[in-house]
Amino acid sequence: MERRDLNRMFDALAPTAEQEQAVLDRLLRTERKGRPMRKLKKLTVLGIAAALMIISCAAAVVTGLDQRLLDYFGANQEQAELLAPGAVAVDVTVEDNGATLHVTQVLMDRYNIMILADFTAPKGTVLDRDDYIFDAPMGVVPDLLNRAGEPVELESGWGYQIKVLDDGAPQDNHLALLFCTELSEGFQPDWDIGGISLCNGDLVRYGAEPWDKITACSGDWSCEVPFTWQDMGRSIQPDQAVGDLDGIGITLTELYLSPMTLRLQLESETPILREFGGGVGIRWLQLVNSDNVTLTTRNGETIPLIGNGGEAGGQDQVCFFRLAEITALEDLEGGALSIRIEGGSADVPLDGLVPAE
Repeated sequence: MERRDLNRMFDALAPTAEQEQAVLDRLLRTERKGRPMRKLKKLTVLGIAAALMIISCAAAVVTGLDQRLLDYFGANQEQAELLAPGAVAVDVTVEDNGATLHVTQVLMDRYNIMILADFTAPKGTVLDRDDYIFDAPMGVVPDLLNRAGEPVELESGWGYQIKVLDDGAPQDNHLALLFCTELSEGFQPDWDIGGISLCNGDLVRYGAEPWDKITACSGDWSCEVPFTWQDMGRSIQPDQAVGDLDGIGITLTELYLSPMTLRLQLESETPILREFGGGVGIRWLQLVNSDNVTLTTRNGETIPLIGNGGEAGGQDQVCFFRLAEITALEDLEGGALSIRIEGGSADVPLDGLVPAE
């Protein structure tokens, strides 16, 4: 590509003055309208500059994933290239009571948002546990934000957890954190996503009893993390019968795969009640797990699956898995997904994951 072509491309990507001002107004707000309990710290000038860079260079290629993310996935450098299309570099810093939260990278596909951050407490503080979380008011979870900085109202649920990653120094005042959000229905293009808000109160852990809350650091590290949504996966609609449960036929209606995620949408012929106490509804909830689902590449290699969870109710069940090995969609194209259910089994061909040239 000629230099003049490159210049023309970046000129086209550059934000307008109105867009820049809107971003600055959003990032400099100290609290969100209608949510007085969730005060958001002002971002540093460096964080604001990084946010503007994300908007103006949304199509830029990420040069590399943080090694801690690669370690989390057990990925090598070649596999890191498969994750790069879903990665966005950010630079958001929040300080309170001598402690700092620094958000550095976001990794996402259609159903997952994973945010990497470093938390550094004042010198002399020992953070030697792997079960720390940030306290938040009851029922308060992250909000997806549109580009105007307002919450996106979701009709479906999501899961949220904070994981402490191994940083090689378990006795110091530092934590490597991974904020994981899982959307049950997935990203929708009309959401116009511009970021996510995190409500991070005191850093705490829980003792033997649920009410035994131990505070490691007091403060408020709530913030907004700006990013442009990336989807590195693809879905297909097999509409294939895969077995039955007590005579009720089960169909796989949709299958989504990215290099790190497998999601299955199942539908029953008639509603299956969510009975408790061992009834058919409980088996509906437990129907598909990593023991009876097999993912195979076109070369016959089996990709291990890690069950993340799912939802069930009425005639639908959603099942999430994480691929234990980061895998290219090109390698899965022509492979198969095998499902074993009480009333039978089925092999679902993986065709259409890679668009035809």
